[in-house]
Amino acid sequence: MVRFSVSSKMFLRTMMLLAVIPAMAFSAPAVGKVRMTLGEVDRWKAKQNEWNAIKPGVKIYQSDKVRTGVESEVVFGLPDGSSIMIGEKTIVEMENLFEPNDEGGFETKINVEKGFLNFAVHKLKNKKSKFIFKTGTATASIRGTEGYIGGEGVFFAGLKTGKLEITPKGSARSVSIVAGETTFGTDSLVVVKLASSGEARFAKRLTKILSDKSKSARVLQEELFKADKAFQEELKAEAEKAASMVPENGFIVNTNSPVEVCDDGLMIDGSYRTSDEAASLVLKVGNGYTSDNLIRSADGQPHSFSETVVINDENGLWTADKAVLEFKGAGTTSSKTIDLQVNKACTEVNTKSPVASIVSYDSLRCVANVSVVEMQNDAAVLSFEADGSKVSEESLTKNSQKRLKLQKGRHEYVVRVEDQASNKSEVTKTMGCYPNKRFPIDVLGGLKEVLKVPPPPKDIPDRLTQTLQFRIRIPENDPEFLHKVTVRQNGKVILQESLSQIHNLDYQIPVTLSRGAKNHFDIEVVHKSGYVSRAKKDYEVR
Repeated sequence: MVRFSVSSKMFLRTMMLLAVIPAMAFSAPAVGKVRMTLGEVDRWKAKQNEWNAIKPGVKIYQSDKVRTGVESEVVFGLPDGSSIMIGEKTIVEMENLFEPNDEGGFETKINVEKGFLNFAVHKLKNKKSKFIFKTGTATASIRGTEGYIGGEGVFFAGLKTGKLEITPKGSARSVSIVAGETTFGTDSLVVVKLASSGEARFAKRLTKILSDKSKSARVLQEELFKADKAFQEELKAEAEKAASMVPENGFIVNTNSPVEVCDDGLMIDGSYRTSDEAASLVLKVGNGYTSDNLIRSADGQPHSFSETVVINDENGLWTADKAVLEFKGAGTTSSKTIDLQVNKACTEVNTKSPVASIVSYDSLRCVANVSVVEMQNDAAVLSFEADGSKVSEESLTKNSQKRLKLQKGRHEYVVRVEDQASNKSEVTKTMGCYPNKRFPIDVLGGLKEVLKVPPPPKDIPDRLTQTLQFRIRIPENDPEFLHKVTVRQNGKVILQESLSQIHNLDYQIPVTLSRGAKNHFDIEVVHKSGYVSRAKKDYEVR
């Protein structure tokens, strides 16, 4: 069994975004799409219990199986821009596709039951996420890698870029390979340096060589070296043939269309030939970029050209969907259009963070007005937290004004916006929600109370002490919602509490009463909503 892990800083958020637009959600079961098919390509869906042919544009779902026939292959893309090419006579199961794992990331498992596949996995950022391939003979982990994997009985894997760590089944020891290396074996693995390591077409040749299980590792290694040398010679011959096919006063492009653009930018290469000293060959991307003249020599011989263009939101090119090469010379004009697929989940493409701000809030209506700007044709997730707990979350594809509902009481809120490349901004603000509701004040003993107390001896003041009791009956039953409590006796303030000084809703206040005099009390309670409730009490001492 072979197992590969790929980490990605942004697998979590980027995949969430894929549910709404490309790269916005992991929760959707469809997380891939067929880009190209050649020959016989079928899919097995668990609920249908049968194989059915699939074509470009079909969505790939978790638990699907895909098989290819002789001289057949299929390419499908994942939401983050990664791609998988399944080779001929191969069966692959999409065991898990971006499933949440216990570590706080996401996990993808693709089981190569038979045959081989080529992969181009984007460099991933979240170390808690994993991308796992399985065969029947080993386990391995990768981080942003391009190469191949497969083998029946004899496992093999090779890398064009990146790094791969493999552990054979039943072994605790792992073997690492890097770009330019290929490994093969069963119980133990042999690592060899091959110039063709990771090349998609070379994987098919490896499959044939390693299918003979009677050969020793040494013999297989020698055959791999020979195959590598032959393959490189073929590539050289193909390049020379391509160069010889360059038309006079024209060009050819080696870059296939469409081109996926990620951290490395847009790279276009090819060959040209002209004898016109004034000829020009320029690359245009969108409306914002035109290269210098790519023609360096006008001697009538084929020459190669290469141009790399930075594609990101800062230079505005990430909205471009086409690149055009245009040749002018010797009285002729020709052009070639290349379709672009810009992956906005890539950090070097998507460099600007959207900006969230709390414009205002209304404590009576219990709403906050939030603004999100600088979206720049991006997609993002807007989340709203109260005291560290998530309240709501929604996807955005443009600058927006949102009204968010506040919880009752006073809480610390965080508004956070995060785009496909994990660029984020957040703002924290403490806000209150105090809806305006009427409430009474219950005074013990009614509005007037008569106290019959015998007068004291002549040499003692004719006064007595009584307890003024009342309860504030606010709907929330929480003193946090009160702004101020004031008690006056005959117009003079004898108690006043505000905000954090208010600890309860039941009051027992000792008061001094006089016989034959006015003993009037006014109670005023101000709610944080602004509503004011009043009550009064009179005592008569007889």
